[in-house]
This record gives sequence, C-alpha cells and structure tokens, in this order.
Amino acid sequence: MKIIPMVRSMLILWLSGLIFINCQPKQVKSPFLTGRGTGIDGATLMVNDLEAAITYFEDTLGFNIRGSGDEGPFAGSITASINLGDMTTFELMSMADSLEENKKSEFMQSFLDSNEGVRLYSLSTSSTDSTLLGLTSIGHQLDSIQSYRTSSETPEGWSWDDGSPKRRSLDFNATDPPAFLPRFIEKIDYGYADVQKDWRTYYIYRRWFNDHPNGVVGTSAIRIAVADLIKAHKTYQEMGLELIEKSDSIIRFQVFRHQELHLVSAKNNPQLTAFVTSRGEGVFAVRFDVTNLDSTYQYLEKELPSEAISRTAEHVIIQPEHAFGVQLEFVQEPDSQSQLAKRLTPEDELDSLALQHASGLYDKYCSLCHGSDREGYAADHAPSLRSKSLLASSKETNFMRYTMQYGRANTAMAGYLNTQGGPMEYIEIELLLEWLYQVSEVDESVEIPRDPVLGDVALGAELYSKNCSVCHGANGEGISAPALGNPMLLATATDHFLRYAIAQGRDGTPMIGFKDSLNAKEIDGLTAFLRSRASGWDIPESDTVSVPSPEEYVLNPDAEDPVFELKDGKYVAAEQVNRAYQDSLRMIILDARSEVAWRQTHIPGAIPVPYYEDPENFIDDIPNDGTQIVIYCACPHAASNRVRNTLKRNGFENAVIIDEGILVWAQMGYPVRNGS
Repeated sequence: MKIIPMVRSMLILWLSGLIFINCQPKQVKSPFLTGRGTGIDGATLMVNDLEAAITYFEDTLGFNIRGSGDEGPFAGSITASINLGDMTTFELMSMADSLEENKKSEFMQSFLDSNEGVRLYSLSTSSTDSTLLGLTSIGHQLDSIQSYRTSSETPEGWSWDDGSPKRRSLDFNATDPPAFLPRFIEKIDYGYADVQKDWRTYYIYRRWFNDHPNGVVGTSAIRIAVADLIKAHKTYQEMGLELIEKSDSIIRFQVFRHQELHLVSAKNNPQLTAFVTSRGEGVFAVRFDVTNLDSTYQYLEKELPSEAISRTAEHVIIQPEHAFGVQLEFVQEPDSQSQLAKRLTPEDELDSLALQHASGLYDKYCSLCHGSDREGYAADHAPSLRSKSLLASSKETNFMRYTMQYGRANTAMAGYLNTQGGPMEYIEIELLLEWLYQVSEVDESVEIPRDPVLGDVALGAELYSKNCSVCHGANGEGISAPALGNPMLLATATDHFLRYAIAQGRDGTPMIGFKDSLNAKEIDGLTAFLRSRASGWDIPESDTVSVPSPEEYVLNPDAEDPVFELKDGKYVAAEQVNRAYQDSLRMIILDARSEVAWRQTHIPGAIPVPYYEDPENFIDDIPNDGTQIVIYCACPHAASNRVRNTLKRNGFENAVIIDEGILVWAQMGYPVRNGS
C-alpha cells in the first residue's frame, strides 16, 4: 500500500467516527456530555495473559494489534490496542507480572481473579471538564479528572511526544469503575473541531491504514446486560443519548453517527441472567462493522471450532468462551458507508465508484482550464494534466499536491483545499491526484534527485530571456505558458524537478525539451536562475544564503521580544510573525521541513531543523533563555508540532507555530529566500 508523506502525519491525529446517508454525512450532534467527542472511544477486554490474548486476536481472530505491553491507565496495567477505522479501539489489558501485590490495581486484580471479559468501556469527549460539570449538575457523584500518559518510555529525537500526559479520564469511581457505566476519555491537544470539519478525510485514512484481515472497520455497538432496564434507561437518557428503540427486552441509544449503546435486560434471558449473577451488570458483547459479512464468516470459520461460531442472516457471533469472556458480534456495515469508502479511498487500483467520483471532480473543478481530456491550455495557460513528464516527475513529491491545495497566487489557479477556502477536502484532492496518475497510465515515478543544482545564475538569466520569456514572460508572469515567477511554484518545485522539465520538456504540450540544444552547464545555469527568483523576479543578483551558524540563530538579539496573540495556545498568524520580522524583533525561526525544502524557499534567517533527524546536538545550540521561537512547516502543522513538542520536552516553553505554514506565507507575498 502506498503511503504518502502527509498521511503519516495525519494518522497521528487519531481520526473520527462516521455515519453515511446517501454518501453524505448525517449531521448528528454528539451527546451534550461529550461535546465534539468522536463517539465510542473503546472497550477494554481484561485478560490474565496479555501475550496469549494478543496472539489469539491476531493469529486466530484476524485483528492487527498495535503495541505489546504499553503502560495502561491503571496502576500496574499494561495494554495493547486494536485501532479501527471509525476512531474506536478495542483494548486488551492485563496486569504486569513483575509488580508487587500492593502496586496492582485492586479492582483489576479482583476482576481477573475470577473473570476475563470487557470490564470497561469509554466514550470520547472533547472536554472532561464540561462532562464533569454536566454530570454533577444532574446529581451524579464522580471522581476528579485524572491525567495520564499512554507510554512509560521516554521519547528520543524529534517526537510528537512532549513528555506530558496524553489523556484525561473521568470516572464515576476511578478506584472501582462501575462496569455498566462509561468512562469519559479526552485526548489532550487533539483537534476535535478539525476532525468534525474534515471527518471524511480522517475516516478514510484511519480505515485504510488500519486494515484487518477479518474485515472489521469499526465498532457498531457496545451491548450491556442490566438487571433493571427501566432504571438503566433513565441513567443513560440523562447523558443526552438519542433513543432509537425501546422495548421490554432492549433499549438502543445512538451515541454518535451510527454507533450505538444497547441496554439488554437480563430478565427472561438465561445467558444474561447467569452473566449478571456472576459478574454484575456490564458489557457482555461488542458488535463490529465489517466490509463483507460472508468473507468475515469464511475467515473465522477456518480458524475456529464449530461450537465457537454461529451465523445468521444479520450476524456472525463468536461465543464468549472463545473470546476471553466477551461475545464478539459482526454485522455488515451500512451500504452508504461502504460506498463512500469505495468512492474516496485513493488506492493504487481505484474502485469503479472512485474512478467515477474523481472524474466528476475533474469535470467540475479542472476541465474549464485544463481541458475536457486533460489536454491543457483550454484557458489561462493551464498546463496539460496528461503529460507523463509532469505526472511522473511529480508522483513522489508534493508538487502537484500543494498546487491543488494552495493554488498559485496571482494566477487563475485557485487553492482548492477547504482550509484555503476551496471546495474539496484533503481526501478528495488525493483521490483526484491518484485518478490523474491512473488514467494517464503513469505507474512509475521518475526518480528526481534531492540535492541542489549549482549553476551560473547570470548565464541562466541570459538563456531565460532568449529561450523562455516569449512563453513564460520576461518577468515570469506567464504569457502562453505557466507563470514561473510564482512563489508557490518555486516553493514546491525542487531544483531537479525544474531541471528535468527544462531538459525533458512536457510531452503533448508546446514545452519542448532543451537537452539537445543546451549543454549541462547551461541547463544548470537556467535552473539556478529560476531558483534564485524565489526572492522576487526583480532582485539585482543572486540572494542565495547559507545555513545559519549557532551564533546567527537569534535574529536581532538586542531588540525586544514580539508579543503574539495565539490560537489554542500555540499557533500564531503569519501576519503577526511578518510584522515582528519587519519590525526587527528578537526571535529564532525554525524550518521543520527537510533541508531540500529549506533550500527551495524559507523565511530569511530560518534554521533548517528537519523533523526526522536527530535533534540533540542542535538543541544544545539554541539559547534556552525565553527567546521567542517560531516554527513552521508546509502541511501546515504536523512537522512543526513535532519540533515544538520536542523542544517542550527539553524545557523550551516559548515556542509557537506559524498557523498557515510557509506555503501560505509565500502566497501572501511575505519575504522568502532560497539557500544552499
């Protein structure tokens, strides 16, 4: 499976839950106690032998497990998780063998002495503070909010882990949580509003990259056995859950989108009566959505004895005796959900629905300028999007991606990403890109070197005037060909991407290749000239700079510090940073992208600190004296958040992130440089 760079960053965000009606989101509000939470957070299966449970769930039941013995939220607990596409998890939890008795969680130890099964389940909330206030206002008694980490390991190198707690939990009783009531879990520094805004993007990627052999894609329902259905109904109704069904035997609540909680009466049900008698009220079953119920049954039937599994028209059920004390149920996912996944997943071989949807996106947003058959030049000098030279040389870079997302300032090419005011989510742009590659039969990328192209800028200027200006404009403004004097183009095109276009041309377009009419030195000079225009077309000479030395890290060391107004405590608007830069205020600017990207375009004075390289030596060179540190990347937050959190872990408190990123900075006409 192809993994594009931005996807890795997005997966860290732990994506959202969904429901689909005619392939459109049903606008379902979260219960009032969970705010912008993403529905069911997960169910926790307590087992005596974690390694045995991991092996069984992986090898027999067909789940992919993340982690093996990570630190859990309770004293002495260790966990492993099954991550599902709809933002839910199914957690395996046990007690660490080496712990002394007095350091173990009493309620876990008491439960595991006589049982295995789902002892806990949780709902996602965007604010445990609000949830606590809401529950206490209707008369419930709860424990105080607990903060905890999800890993006991100390992170090394650049990391999104800043060493602080990652979760906040709220329990009715933190020492001995009631098994039939939920915990509430808040993920600290999680973009709940962003997830809800771009829920399809987050869902598709979470689903795509959490692929389970058994076909499970989400949690359909948590099923709770109760002794008194009327009493339980009242308690859950107070939480703001939407009632779907009420009968003498079952009450169904909608949690968020199509996830449900089922309260099932133990009366007149011998199996549940025995469950409640032996264990008390609590979760007796977890129900999962699957992509194809027949395939799931066939997979499990091969792995399990006949008495372990049963099949009806609507369900596949694994008996609790064969699943560590919990009944596992599998149901066919809704057709609308399945179709939406097929429509939007940018796989190497697109589904027919995806091909149709992507073609529609192209016709709607691109064909006016790029032509009905992607031939280009239908309007505004828009280039051909069936040129294999263009597509193959950009396939493994962000050039086309960023072009679609952010557009080209001062040209007819607008930014189509919704965060830039455009009509498409990130996932639709990715789908459109994959469609362009596939319909143009571009299977392999052209390997483009990442090192800089060094050349004679003055020679390049002469060659540009002679060979290029007639189409691209004397000042790179574009006459009958794309504008090359564009900050976004130069910020996203590597040196060798430019050189390849000059040498090879663009097949099927008026852009000829110059490899036979110009020698290597001349092509290098022309490339270097174009790169030097990142600072502006009218600069008198090359403005190329070198990586700052530690003595140059602090800009304007004798000036005052800027005072920024921050969003969410860490994001600063590009306009504020530019004003501070123009006012020559004291600060340190860090570029979290690769050094290749820094060479293409960076804020003057910025230091390249690639988020993937060892930061230890570099950190020693930054003065930890409260100087304002400003960080940016292109995506626009993933890499810069990683750098900021690493700095925080090392004691740097005064670090902020440019909210819009370097690409929008360049689009806005703020100062940029190219480097070497």
